[in-house]
Amino acid sequence: MREPVPRTRVAVSVGAVAALGLGLLAAAPAYADASSAQIADSVVIVETLDEGAKVTALAVQYSTELDFGDVLPDPDAFAVTANLVGSTAGNTSNQARTVTHAYLNDAPERSADRTNTAGDWVILELSRYDPNAAVLYYTGVNNQYRLDGAYTVRQTADLVGDDETVPARTTTVVNTAVTRGVVDDFSVEQWEGEGSDFAYRLFQPEAVRDGEDDGTLYPLVLALHGAGESGTDNAAQLLANRLVTSWAEPEAQAEHPAFVLAPQRHPDFQWGNDEGRAALFAMVEHAKETLPVDPERVYITGISMGSIGTWNMLFDDPSPFAAAVTVAYGPGDHPGLADVVDLPIWQFHSEDDGTVPVAGVRQSVVGLERLGVDVVQREWPGNLPLAEATALQTEQWNAARDRGAHHLVTIFPTGTTGTPPDADGPSIPLNGHFSWVPAYNNPVTHDWLMSQVRGATQPVTGETSASFDVTVGIPETGGLAVAVGAGQVDLGMAELDSSLTLLAASGEMPTITVADTRPADPGWSLTAEVSDFRAGPAVLDGRYLGVTPRVLSQAPGQEVTPGAPVAPGDGFTEGTTLATAAPGGGRGTTTVGGELLLHAPTSTVPGDYVAQVTVTVF
Repeated sequence: MREPVPRTRVAVSVGAVAALGLGLLAAAPAYADASSAQIADSVVIVETLDEGAKVTALAVQYSTELDFGDVLPDPDAFAVTANLVGSTAGNTSNQARTVTHAYLNDAPERSADRTNTAGDWVILELSRYDPNAAVLYYTGVNNQYRLDGAYTVRQTADLVGDDETVPARTTTVVNTAVTRGVVDDFSVEQWEGEGSDFAYRLFQPEAVRDGEDDGTLYPLVLALHGAGESGTDNAAQLLANRLVTSWAEPEAQAEHPAFVLAPQRHPDFQWGNDEGRAALFAMVEHAKETLPVDPERVYITGISMGSIGTWNMLFDDPSPFAAAVTVAYGPGDHPGLADVVDLPIWQFHSEDDGTVPVAGVRQSVVGLERLGVDVVQREWPGNLPLAEATALQTEQWNAARDRGAHHLVTIFPTGTTGTPPDADGPSIPLNGHFSWVPAYNNPVTHDWLMSQVRGATQPVTGETSASFDVTVGIPETGGLAVAVGAGQVDLGMAELDSSLTLLAASGEMPTITVADTRPADPGWSLTAEVSDFRAGPAVLDGRYLGVTPRVLSQAPGQEVTPGAPVAPGDGFTEGTTLATAAPGGGRGTTTVGGELLLHAPTSTVPGDYVAQVTVTVF
């Protein structure tokens, strides 16, 4: 489990913008100085946030490259207006947007550090708190505003940099393109196989998109949207909330590269019927047959009506799935619970959900416990800072793991459903039905689901660690010696190397035993890290210790490979692979050893040194 990381969720590449017809603007004529520069075009940048997709920035392209040094453009030097045309006067507006930050960039994309990069783009970040920031409007279902040509921008004051000034202009420019961050990374697809027809979106891991074929299999997440995202635009399911995009964002993919399958149903709620569910099962099977999908790590998740669909699919046949996350719906004490007692499921709900009462979740707990299932329950506010929420959800997962439980329930108390506060502003209070916001913005939800393997009777632990000490002595004569004791390895007395440039000592690493009894046999990796050697205030850098790993023994059928040697001076202070077991070749018991070799400088201060090697298997 990991600490929360800032989520930028904006991934707009130059190539993507060029595909939208902006390639020629990059070749706009350059002027001799910035005094002639003027706005040439602009691009709307959309980001799917916890509360739904919003226009979070406007990339403004100038006719020449700008270089302001460290001086940031004044956000108040720009006037930005959004002309949003809805279906009624109530959802139509033509109002100003609030510019919160401005900086230069060499591409039409946001920067995490908001510092200048010389280029022909000025990035104007816009407030997510603006009432006209949204990309969708609601009329029983979510509808998209047409954003092409909807945003205007004008430079109303001089832009003053270190060495150049861009005078104010009276010209108003209309945006000609829209980028939708992670959403644009999903392909647009249509299912016409078994069961109902579905429009759907498919996200593929970067390695698959790049055509790599190294035999790696990836998890698949099937995400079922709520009733409000029903329609025919094949986009609302990615824009209304982060049910879908949270699994495809760069941070999530860096931790857990996976396929994401996001169908959109017609407003007739068809995946609530037999034909709809038959189509979803068939889509999953088709993905497993045509894509490098790991059949042991297929997951399902849904919100509200999509959560109903999730539970109905699990009651139909839970066997294709390794685990499920269900949000804003509980099935009650349903007879089908008997079929899912061994399937890991994490339910999330808000106490004050006025659309789907929390009673369905509480009654499902009664039903599961009646079947002898241990359900780990917790409650905490749904609007906490992300670090606090992550710690609480981590504790719940740890409690479940300690008890051998794989059914979890989290309830958000009345009045607490909302976005987490961050550096840009406070929590945004949300309807109690929106329990998917704290459910999917917490990285532990992703970590927990991705750790599950089909057929495992216990939740898969992320990793386990053990350690041993390495001690070395530097005597007054300049030699090396090692203190010997339980849990220690003796490197012997150091000798001056024949090159007369270093002190050398060596010894055998303690035997390390790895036992893998998981039925799914997903493989494992054994790594080690060494700390610095210390003798009182004296320090000997741990990088002076090298290792040559060896696989001493392995069980029949195992495929365990030793890690590459690490020379003294390179060290394994940041982690070194001692051995790896391939998927399908790790189950059983393996012993690993190897040689430790220390090359210490001849200037090393005498003393009794101790370092610790931490060994981790995951």
